[in-house]
Amino acid sequence: MAFLLHLKKQHLWFAGLGITILLIFLFFRPLNSPSYRIIVADGLGYYAYLPAQYIYHDTDLTFEWFDAVFNANYDNQLFKKPTQNFMVAYGDRMINLYYPGQSLLQMPFFFAGHFFAKIFDYSADGFSLPYQIAIGLSALFYALLGLFFCFKLLHNLSKSPGLSFLITLIVFFGTNLFTYSIFAGCYTHCYSFCFLSLSLYASERFFNSPDKKFHFLLLLKLSAIIVLTLRPVNGILLLSVLYFFKPFSLTTIWKQKKIEFQSSLFILTIVLVLGYTLRILFTQTHTLFANTYTIGQFYWNDWSHVYDKFFGFQNGILWYTPLILICFTALVFVFRKPRLLFLLIPPLIMILLYSFWFYWNIVNRTLVDFTAILAILGLFVYTKIGERTKLRKAFVVIVFLSVGVFQLKAYQLRNGILNANYTNWKYYAKHFFTLHHVDVFPINPNTILKETNHYFDFEEDLSTEATNVRAFEGSKSIALNKQIEFACTKSFLLPEFFKEEGFKKLKVSFWFYRSLDINNVQLAFTFGKGDSTSVYLPFYINEKTPSNQWDYKEFGCDLPDNVKPGDRFSLYFWNPDKKDAAFIDNLKVEFILKDGSDEINWN
Repeated sequence: MAFLLHLKKQHLWFAGLGITILLIFLFFRPLNSPSYRIIVADGLGYYAYLPAQYIYHDTDLTFEWFDAVFNANYDNQLFKKPTQNFMVAYGDRMINLYYPGQSLLQMPFFFAGHFFAKIFDYSADGFSLPYQIAIGLSALFYALLGLFFCFKLLHNLSKSPGLSFLITLIVFFGTNLFTYSIFAGCYTHCYSFCFLSLSLYASERFFNSPDKKFHFLLLLKLSAIIVLTLRPVNGILLLSVLYFFKPFSLTTIWKQKKIEFQSSLFILTIVLVLGYTLRILFTQTHTLFANTYTIGQFYWNDWSHVYDKFFGFQNGILWYTPLILICFTALVFVFRKPRLLFLLIPPLIMILLYSFWFYWNIVNRTLVDFTAILAILGLFVYTKIGERTKLRKAFVVIVFLSVGVFQLKAYQLRNGILNANYTNWKYYAKHFFTLHHVDVFPINPNTILKETNHYFDFEEDLSTEATNVRAFEGSKSIALNKQIEFACTKSFLLPEFFKEEGFKKLKVSFWFYRSLDINNVQLAFTFGKGDSTSVYLPFYINEKTPSNQWDYKEFGCDLPDNVKPGDRFSLYFWNPDKKDAAFIDNLKVEFILKDGSDEINWN
């Protein structure tokens, strides 16, 4: 108890925040699901350097061991070869395209996971459960560390610990820092946030504190170097440290120069970070400085995605993270305080840059990197309107509503209620408050070039599957029950307009009703020629669908690569458990050719 009394109040606040973040992670983030691992996608590449070096002794970083280990630990595979998650061609060899800085930060957690894997008899292969949890905790640690330095920075600027902590909470729970710390922590963004926050804190202390200038200069250098080793393009965001610039004398720094323990530690860490990073780059590319990110291209003449990233419904800032636009209202004060441009221009450049990139939808997660800049802007705006009571109250209400909107939309994106790539106004408005599971395959009508539809209400259907026991509309529907295992088989020839340039989509929608007993119905798509089938795609209708009520369903897919116009497309519903009973009504089959303006161009 005496120890707690000596702790500062804000340290106790952060202890509470850390416990809260950990509990959210443990209770809401699946930890032991082979189909929903923590180390996934880009995170595989950032992390793979660690097992390569310290488990498989892969000194040349060929990652030949990776495919077998991945297949032993993961159920979901997006690529034919798992190494396609991160390996790209570089000259005459294949390399890991992701920069190695994050793996150095993850190293202590990796060794902890390795230790627990061995003592608890898990496979010590780098990807079993202890490693997954360790890397999840790594993300939480660096996110909390970044929040701590963000708070210290805000406190130095406002002199109000309560206001500073409140803004820190708001930017965590009201932006994608929340998502990319707890649910997608294997990506680099919470790490970049941490060390950009540290860079801003060290810069403010260097320019404003009369003491320890050499100490804070070293800390600024260290944090800036780590930012660059994580994602070199974030060097643009480091320009924001100039917001705190004040003229200084080099002699002042020299007089304060003392090689103390902390200074020695900073220098040693700088050497370690540079040595680790440059060694891996040289091993892979045979050069110390290389652009390993060789995929994708920029489309400098396509401004549509710039607009979409601010105001579009494909995960646009306004509709998903409105707090960011609220912080950007600091723009109106630029003429009075031009140095705000150091905080505003770097993030805007990053948004523009990524909006022109082939994978333009990455913008929403790269916003995480500059969350600390948003916190400073939010504090500035609040301070400027603070003397006007009514305006301040309205501002506070809008800020808290924006946090609520973010949390609602983040939940919907995580659970597939909204789709980050394809949501349009119609779907966004329809499901604005939806919290239950839905099956949707949204297609923006403004992108459609050609389409053909087939509609079946089953009112004139004379087959044994047709029934008047229950119907969504009219008097008939199609039934699945103990006697009817397969139902509603329909076949079509793929339309000739699929030969034209564009993105080809198939969409099937219908109304579905199931009794409580039947919780395993499958909708199957098959493609082929004649009686042969070349592609089989199942869609699962299970207990996530409410029972004893009609529920609207949409399923769809892109036209498979090996399927051509004129080939056969068939669909049917399957009741594999032969249980009673389910009903299908108002079936609609759509063949759609799109212009691709809302697609990610991977070519």
